[in-house]
Amino acid sequence: MKKILMIFAAAMLPALCNASAAPGMMPPMGRADMGMPDCRMMMPDESGMNDKQCEQLDALNAKHFLLVSTEQRKLVTLERELRNESLKNNPDSHKINQLAEKIGSQYAILARLKSSHLKEMGAILTPAQRDSIKTMNNVRPMRGGCTMMGR
Repeated sequence: MKKILMIFAAAMLPALCNASAAPGMMPPMGRADMGMPDCRMMMPDESGMNDKQCEQLDALNAKHFLLVSTEQRKLVTLERELRNESLKNNPDSHKINQLAEKIGSQYAILARLKSSHLKEMGAILTPAQRDSIKTMNNVRPMRGGCTMMGR
């Protein structure tokens, strides 16, 4: 499951870079012609996805991306504040503890969003397609962004 999300996150990285460079100017999700992968690019070839499912997944991924990118920006801000406070001449340990708690809460929010997204994806896919995604757990990233079937 974690590896699937890592693959998904890697596929979404170009959009995240575009979104952070120009807020509000993000290209539409699910558009391969705009540099964004559509659902067929992210799913194994043997998944047998139909056009309706693909459209539903593209819409779902777009919604998920917007939610997650907002929460990730909050996390980055909190981590920056923690770093800055920690590097002060006289760091405030109380403030550091508060920031650490907020960072933990933010990770929990992201984990819940991830779980909710996967649940919604599972509702769109057939059992065989869900099993096909589960086999992607055996794919492990290598240097250079290549993947290889794992053990």
